[in-house]
Amino acid sequence: MIVKQRRILVFTGTRAEYGLLRPVLNELIKFQIEPHLLISGTHLDQAYGATVSELSQSDSIQYHYAPIDLSDNTPLGVCHSMGEAIIKYADIIQKVSPNLVVVLGDRYETLCMATASVTSGVPLAHLHGGETTLGAIDEAYRHAITKMAQLHFTSCEEHRKRVIQMGENPKNVWNVGALGVENIQKSSLMPPDNIRKELNIPKDAQYIIATYHPVTKEKCTEESQINHILSALEKFPNIYVIFTGANADAGGNKINSILQKRAATHTRFKFFMSLGVYRYHSASRYALGVLGNSSSGIIEIPSLGIPVLDIGERQKGRYRSSAVIHCGTDIESITRGIHTILQPETAKLAKITSNPYDKKGSAQNIAHTLATYPLDKILKSQFYDWNFTFSETD
Repeated sequence: MIVKQRRILVFTGTRAEYGLLRPVLNELIKFQIEPHLLISGTHLDQAYGATVSELSQSDSIQYHYAPIDLSDNTPLGVCHSMGEAIIKYADIIQKVSPNLVVVLGDRYETLCMATASVTSGVPLAHLHGGETTLGAIDEAYRHAITKMAQLHFTSCEEHRKRVIQMGENPKNVWNVGALGVENIQKSSLMPPDNIRKELNIPKDAQYIIATYHPVTKEKCTEESQINHILSALEKFPNIYVIFTGANADAGGNKINSILQKRAATHTRFKFFMSLGVYRYHSASRYALGVLGNSSSGIIEIPSLGIPVLDIGERQKGRYRSSAVIHCGTDIESITRGIHTILQPETAKLAKITSNPYDKKGSAQNIAHTLATYPLDKILKSQFYDWNFTFSETD
């Protein structure tokens, strides 16, 4: 039964996150629920593209804005931003008085929203729990959010098992697939000539899409690693390179500064702080390949039939299709990896390989549960003990 008076507050702090949540918002509206959307993080920061302008506005959604200071992305600066975020998010929760808060992923802004929600006594639904990214501090954030949440929507069956392994009741954990995959399958993409015009490259240009985020569990590596990538790409002089901006993690500003300088002095290199979901998917569809360390390369891009080069340890631990090639962060390894994804046999493999995150009806199934699940006793959930054995030497 649909609860018409249920107030659901959905959180978004980044461009990628909103692209995944938008279909869920649309489905909630179909269920006669007026969702509230809390917009924060890089959406409201000009240095990261102010992507709030890319959010489609709807009269059926109530919007709330919580700008936070992202100017200092050192570890201490991030801690200060988190403190500010919790205060502002708690104020909005108090104002909206939601029956349920919805968050996705593993960003520190998301952890702040989860903290404000659980402290305010509001049930929490978490999307994309149970995943691992061993090279990023987001690994810890994600699992912490899982323990704060009562409803869990995972992107594959293995991730569902991990959430249950953390003590969550199987009845409250659903494998719904990845929203990004469903987005790609339902999207109408731009024609190739149009997207090349948007990217400011020749009509017949061959190009690669690249995104590289800080590896937050490694010390002082972002400058050397992005320079290694640029050095490797120099060995492919006939290919244009379209970089999108790094996120707001510690070190992200340094990466973006290096890329902006390269784009200003080399016409073959282009830099966009944000392409937006529509342009990003369209650009990726006609690219020779996608490289970097973004989760979109692991989860979404394989559904376009495009080869992916995953660089370094940031996404280590994620399940992936066989069309995703991994390499180290030294120049030689990256060069070999680029050469591999450019081979015809790799392109052929990418077109026929299935995506482990593909599951039909993701957004509709999530929205149905959010709209109908009884919440009266949900905050009293108990730790679910799993009957399993393990080796003391593991």
